[in-house]
Amino acid sequence: WQMESPVSRFNASTSTDWQSMPVEVIELARLAQKIAHDTDGALDITIASCIDLWGFGAQEQHRNPPEPIAIEKAREACGWHLLDVREAPPALRKKHPLTRINLSSVAEGWALERLALSLEAAGEHDFLLELGGEVLARGHAADGNPWLVGVQTPDAPEGEAMQAMRLNDASLATSGTYRQRFEHDGKSYAHVLDPHTGRPVEHALRSVSVSHTSAAMADGYATALLVLGPVRGREVAARLRLNVFWVE
Repeated sequence: WQMESPVSRFNASTSTDWQSMPVEVIELARLAQKIAHDTDGALDITIASCIDLWGFGAQEQHRNPPEPIAIEKAREACGWHLLDVREAPPALRKKHPLTRINLSSVAEGWALERLALSLEAAGEHDFLLELGGEVLARGHAADGNPWLVGVQTPDAPEGEAMQAMRLNDASLATSGTYRQRFEHDGKSYAHVLDPHTGRPVEHALRSVSVSHTSAAMADGYATALLVLGPVRGREVAARLRLNVFWVE
């Protein structure tokens, strides 16, 4: 969220011309666009305006739902089709001058992969990494077995797992509605927004965990499937042949 970072400068700009970006940002944007395509736009990195409007962004949070007219106004600048990605030379282009991006839905998984590459380059081949609830496993644990990780029980004390899984050269990412949320007039509003409505999801899913060889893909797909919900999410997961653990 540093003001002079490439992403912050892109978000602050109202230009609809190509803007030069680091190759790392292009990798993240390209990955997010693929998942958006695969999931009918359920993952959308251009909903930064809606995220901030609901108080789940980097600025000071408020605890009141925004007015419907404000949501619709923010949605005008949202939509993954409003973002063009160019690899050579690396650049992004917005089709709406107020479009802004938020890469949080894929950044943690992507960062895990870069950390793993650094460790492997240093000669380490057996390790378990965790970042923001996403995990990446390489090799095996000290006892020679695959790494054992747990899926958090919603609303339970942190660390209490409802399901244990063995990971061997794989990643597990979880997206849930039970941590970052606020209550207003007896109703709970989660931080996971549906790009099609600009509002928090309201279905019965509490969390979605995706196991994948790519931590970044697991991260993005977990968010997308949570947005899609228990019915459409399962249909998309089956089509994409994803390994998913659902909690309702």
